[in-house]
Amino acid sequence: MRITKNKEENVMVRIKDIAKTCGVSTATVSYVIHGKHEKVSKEVRERIEAEIAETGYITNQSAINLVSRCSGLIGVAVMNTSEKKDIMGDPYFSILFSYLEKEFRKRDKYILIILDQSPEKVVKDALRWNLDGLILSNYTKENMIAISREFVKPIVTIDAAFIHEYDKMVQVFIDDYLGGYKIGQYFVSINHRNVAMLDDNDEEETRHRWRGFRQAFLDNGINIDEDSHFIINIKTEELQEGLDRFYPKLMEKTAVFCNSDFYALRLIKYLNEHGKKVPDDISVAGYDDIFFSKISSPELTTIRQDVQMKAEMAVDSMMRMIKNKPVEHNIKLPVELIVRQSCKSL
Repeated sequence: MRITKNKEENVMVRIKDIAKTCGVSTATVSYVIHGKHEKVSKEVRERIEAEIAETGYITNQSAINLVSRCSGLIGVAVMNTSEKKDIMGDPYFSILFSYLEKEFRKRDKYILIILDQSPEKVVKDALRWNLDGLILSNYTKENMIAISREFVKPIVTIDAAFIHEYDKMVQVFIDDYLGGYKIGQYFVSINHRNVAMLDDNDEEETRHRWRGFRQAFLDNGINIDEDSHFIINIKTEELQEGLDRFYPKLMEKTAVFCNSDFYALRLIKYLNEHGKKVPDDISVAGYDDIFFSKISSPELTTIRQDVQMKAEMAVDSMMRMIKNKPVEHNIKLPVELIVRQSCKSL
C-alpha cells in the first residue's frame, strides 16, 4: 500500500504496475525483486529499483512462500542444559541471536527461536512451521543426530564438532582446544604453575578447553592433574554453592582459567565479596570476550571468539544448502588471546 504523490489515496502497487511504468516485462521486475541481477542490465535494474523505492512496493511474502513451498523461516533451537540457567539472559546467546537475525534478514529469511525442547519437539515445531532449515546449538551429539534423522532439510550446528556423515549438515565451531592451550601458555609465560580450571560440566565432548589448557603445561614440563579441574555442574547446583565448595582449593591456586567470561566475572565478584582482590591475590582469565569483559574491574583477560563471524558462516552455509550449492561441512574458526588486567606476573 502507498500514498500517491498527487492525492492521499491508498493504492495497491503490483508488479505489473512497476513493469508498465518502466517499460519492461513483469518477469524482469521479478528478477530484480528476487536478486537475480545477472538477468537484467545495470541501467534497467537501477530504473526498476528507483520505481520500487518511489512507489513503496512491498513483496507479498505469503504468495511467494506458497509458490516456492518455502516458509522463509529458519529455526534456531537451543537446549538449556539446566533449569538454573537462563539462555536468553546469557550474554553469549543474546549476541549470537542478534547476529543470526541480522544476517538472515539480509537474505529475506527470519528466525524462529526454539528453546529447551527435546529433539522430538524440535522436529515437530520444524514441521509445523514448515521451516526452511534449522540452526542447532547446545544440544548433545546424540540429540543433534536424532534431529538430523527426522528433519530432512538443511541443518547447521553451532559449537559442536563430531563426525557425522550427512550432506545436509554443516558444523560451525571454534578451536576450543587451541583456546585452552593459549591460556595455558600465557599462564606459564607469567610464571604461574599452581593453577586450576573452573568448568560447568565434565562431559567428554566439551572437554576440549581443559585438554588444551592442561597440554600447554605438560609441554612445559608441568603436570596438572584432574583434581585441578573444578566442576560446578549447573544441572545440580547453583554457581554460588559451587564456589563456596571450591573456595578453599581456589585460594591455594595462583591463577584460575574459567570456561566462560560469565563464570570469570562471577568468580571475580565472589572473590571481592570475600576480601580477595584480582589480580593481586589471584589471577583470573575467561573465555568468549563478551562486552562486559572490557568494562569489568579489572578488565578481563580472555580468549576472543568472533561470534559475528560464526553467525555469518552459519547463515552462509544454510543459504548455500537451501540453494543446493556445495558447502564445507566442518568449519573451524580461530580464537585469539586478549590480555588485560585480571592476570599478573609472579
